[in-house]
Amino acid sequence: MIRLPGFIQALRGLHPGLGLVLLVALIGGGAPLQGAFGQPTNVQAVLDQGAAAGANVEQMRTVAERARQAGLSEGAVASLLEPAVALAEQDLPTDPLLSKTLEGLAKQVPASRMQPVLQQYRARTEQAGAVVTRWAQRDAVQQLLGAENAASEAAPQTNDRASLVAAIAEARQQGVAATHIESFLAGLPDGVERRPVPMSDVAAAVNVLPDLPDNGASPETATQLVTAALNAGYSPESLRQLPSALRSARQNSNRPVDVLAQGTAQAITKGAPAASVLQSLFQGSFPGGGPPPGVGNGPPGNGPPGTGPDTGKPPGTGPPDNPPDDPPRRQWSTREFRRRRAVAFSNPARHSSAAASKIRTAVVPSGAT
Repeated sequence: MIRLPGFIQALRGLHPGLGLVLLVALIGGGAPLQGAFGQPTNVQAVLDQGAAAGANVEQMRTVAERARQAGLSEGAVASLLEPAVALAEQDLPTDPLLSKTLEGLAKQVPASRMQPVLQQYRARTEQAGAVVTRWAQRDAVQQLLGAENAASEAAPQTNDRASLVAAIAEARQQGVAATHIESFLAGLPDGVERRPVPMSDVAAAVNVLPDLPDNGASPETATQLVTAALNAGYSPESLRQLPSALRSARQNSNRPVDVLAQGTAQAITKGAPAASVLQSLFQGSFPGGGPPPGVGNGPPGNGPPGTGPDTGKPPGTGPPDNPPDDPPRRQWSTREFRRRRAVAFSNPARHSSAAASKIRTAVVPSGAT
């Protein structure tokens, strides 16, 4: 491959006419050149490189075609493909990054704005790959995944690993802290008793993590809830429905999502099936018919039922312990009672029925009738 700046410098030493002729001949003959910024301009060479590394070449071709239709130069097209090739060369998933590239092209995002985002996503994916590699090498994790008995299932295991790497990269891209993800993964061998747990299920659980804090659940509660669901054998589809179910319960019950998530985790731990849990949440109630002990409408406390910290209401704002049978009735003097009654009934247009009712139900002084 010829680098253009150095090559032009070499041509300057030749006869001026001959240098120009050689340069035009090389360009016209299709010699692969590199731009001033080191970006490859031969898109086909990048596609071939991606195919050799195991990238999704069909998706790469779609990106190239859409980019050309958007009027991008060959150099810009190649620069959009380069992050995917770099990931494929490290045996990391490329489909999510290429999908984001297509999304950006569909939204007519300029290539100059897309490139930094794609490079960031590439870095997130590389970091996620390192996290999964370290995690999966632990003996306790291999027992959790049943990896010691899956030597003959290399392809499914590889696909599951790619899905987990992609899930972690996407969660990081959506703002989930790396420490939160790593803490969640590290706690699974002790928090999940069933064996084995497919890595694809772990990936589905990680995909849920960004949505739970958005609903108001703390990272600790989100970890507790998703770990309980994994331990109970919830399917990836049931896991995916948990955030929307909690959101519905929040809207229908006015309880904080963190409280609902805690109660849901406890109900799951006690054996509540996924269908029952999701149905209860979508209907705005706690799974199992009510909040477990210590879980109310707010942070736990020592107040009496219905008031205080247990329900998120300040003390003294609930109904009285022994409410009177009837509210206190208004009392007037005999003269005032007669005057108000005469005015109210003589000119009803000026007085509301509510006012007349107050007069009717007032305590009648003796001798007033």
